[in-house]
Amino acid sequence: MRATAYLWASAAAAALMAGGEAGAQSGQPQSSESASTDQIVVTARRRETVLSVTPVSATAFGGDQLEDAGIGTLDEIAVQTPNFNYVDTGLQPRYRIRGDGLQVFNDTSDSPVGFAVDEVFYGAGALQRAPLYDIQRVEVLRGPQGTLFGRNTTAGLVNVSTQKPTAEHEGYLVGQVGSFNRRLIEGAVSGGITDRVRGRLAFYYNEDDGYQRNLAIPDGVKWSARDVISGRGQLAVDITPDATLLLKASYTRDRSIAPLVGAQGALDPDTGDPCSDARIVANECVNGTGFVFEPPDPTIGYSDSDGLPNHLDFAEYAARLNWKLSPSIELVSITGYLDYDRIYAEDGDATAVGGFLGNATAIYGLESNQFTQELQLLGETRGVNWVLGGFYYNDDRSATSTLPEFFGDAIDTTGRIQTESLAGFLSVDFPITETIGLEGGARFTNETKELDLVFAFAPDASFNVEVNEFTWRAGANWRPIDPAFFYFNAATGYKSPDFNTTLLFGDATAAAPTEPETSFSLELGSKFELADGRISLSAAIFRNHVENKQSTVTQVVNDLPVARLFNFGDVEIRGAELEFTGRFLEGLTTSFGVSLLDTEIDAPITTTFSTGPASIATPIDGNELTGTPNYTFNGLVRYDFPSIAAGQFSVQSDFNYVADQFYQLDNTERDGQEAYGVLNLRAFWRDSSDRYSLQVFVENVTDTTYASYVGTFNGFDTRLFWWGLPRTWGVRAGVDF
Repeated sequence: MRATAYLWASAAAAALMAGGEAGAQSGQPQSSESASTDQIVVTARRRETVLSVTPVSATAFGGDQLEDAGIGTLDEIAVQTPNFNYVDTGLQPRYRIRGDGLQVFNDTSDSPVGFAVDEVFYGAGALQRAPLYDIQRVEVLRGPQGTLFGRNTTAGLVNVSTQKPTAEHEGYLVGQVGSFNRRLIEGAVSGGITDRVRGRLAFYYNEDDGYQRNLAIPDGVKWSARDVISGRGQLAVDITPDATLLLKASYTRDRSIAPLVGAQGALDPDTGDPCSDARIVANECVNGTGFVFEPPDPTIGYSDSDGLPNHLDFAEYAARLNWKLSPSIELVSITGYLDYDRIYAEDGDATAVGGFLGNATAIYGLESNQFTQELQLLGETRGVNWVLGGFYYNDDRSATSTLPEFFGDAIDTTGRIQTESLAGFLSVDFPITETIGLEGGARFTNETKELDLVFAFAPDASFNVEVNEFTWRAGANWRPIDPAFFYFNAATGYKSPDFNTTLLFGDATAAAPTEPETSFSLELGSKFELADGRISLSAAIFRNHVENKQSTVTQVVNDLPVARLFNFGDVEIRGAELEFTGRFLEGLTTSFGVSLLDTEIDAPITTTFSTGPASIATPIDGNELTGTPNYTFNGLVRYDFPSIAAGQFSVQSDFNYVADQFYQLDNTERDGQEAYGVLNLRAFWRDSSDRYSLQVFVENVTDTTYASYVGTFNGFDTRLFWWGLPRTWGVRAGVDF
């Protein structure tokens, strides 16, 4: 197909350009305080390595970079990372790396994109919304992670490292005010308690009044309001000169208000028949009660509720032991326990008068406990670096979903999923010559999942499934000259079988387990650096084949929309990414990222996707995956003025541009988003003592309106929107001590 040919030609050109020009490590630019010779260090191979000679495609952000870019969530990291996208439906963030991501709405589903904090794997998607504060580094690893990291993932992994306790006494305090009466306070203190004990305390508070107004209750609360408070304590103890124990406890309390869903009618106002796509988009139609919607606007909407909850209580307890058994062998033990409760509600009809399904307010609850234990032996033997380990994962989630209008105080569906996984893994990398290296890895996983269903007005049911899966990784790298590094990887990944647990209306057959997803990926990449790291370039081309892709589809059963989960077929994904960082002039830093992507579904001709009130069924064979724009651009330009007595002044502009994309498997333009761009502007000041700082910023300067998700669901009479953020401004001040 022509799009595929274009992508491969562009990727080849990027690789050739990488070979003809000089560059350095990939990733965003280092902060202005960093020396030009600093190297970006990552833990992509479960030990610290320099990114410019690590044979993976990765983007890394340091804590100073996150601060300067105003990044505090995974969503904000995604827009500044090539081939990292997300779709936001409120209930479940669905992240995608290189086009592969979650196609499912359930709170109980595991994402193909993994997420780990201090190497503790977070299984639930809801936890990917935890605030990022007091961060040392964030790494986005692209490609299947089937050997080294936690549970298998078919797409990639986001690896977050928090700041650790220090022997020296230090700390910081940051405050911010801004749009929608936003108030943010963040800080940390760290230092030695005794010669062998160090501690660190960090806290985070973020609250605003919300940016969405409910036209049905004009004097009510604003929607999409934040109310988050979080704290983290860490204690590092030197048990012996060769053994250190790090203990961590954290708690997050989120009492935010859910986003207000926007809507347009999908029925003819005179006949009640389904409207054409063009008329729906033109806002010429109504819902089942004849309600006429205002033109789509992210700041307004309708609901008969005065705010709905988007709440989370999350506690984490973790312990890490690093024990140097010999000069070349280290034992690492990582233990994690997560306990979290969540409740989320949305007004599914997006009106105060309902539709032909009534006032479809849906309430979703989730209670979960997760325990993980990982053991690693890391060593170096005659130039061969190796990691031998085992991983145990136990997750118990209980999810509820209901529509109070239909079921009153009763819970329509309660689904309890118990997952137990045990894996062993081995990874080695070794030099063949002074310039050529090889690596290989393997993991064997045994996993069992059990689902118990309880219905309000139907017989209970249960399912169970067991899977044994072998995944592997192999690669080679070549460093012909010092500034140049080339690598090739082949890898497989695995995503466990899934159950449907959301609004089953007593239909147990809709909860039957899927087959697991598997992926096979090929990647060719290059990295270059010159001028002591002031100029860098990395480029990669890849192909990923995903089998038995899982997705949710809505079907009408007994006049009610029932979500079913199934394997719709295979997906072929091809693409490329390029990252460039340069400091050409004194004080001027530039960073640009480009991603190219082509996805194609390979499904039986009988596999269809139905949308809209007319339940039009469309074959999906040959279509694109959802939320996968063919190209994206991101960039940053920063200028640090020469220091003067008054301090250091800087200005910065960062942006991202996203091409057209579809949000539903039938690839209708009605349920998509046209290309858009978002521009942010920032100005900084830091005093001459490098202690006090001030930042003034405007985000989404042009107030671009865009949807993070759109759907005209099967059996519904409306087209629904979940919006991206409008223009915001803020002032941020900090002090280091």
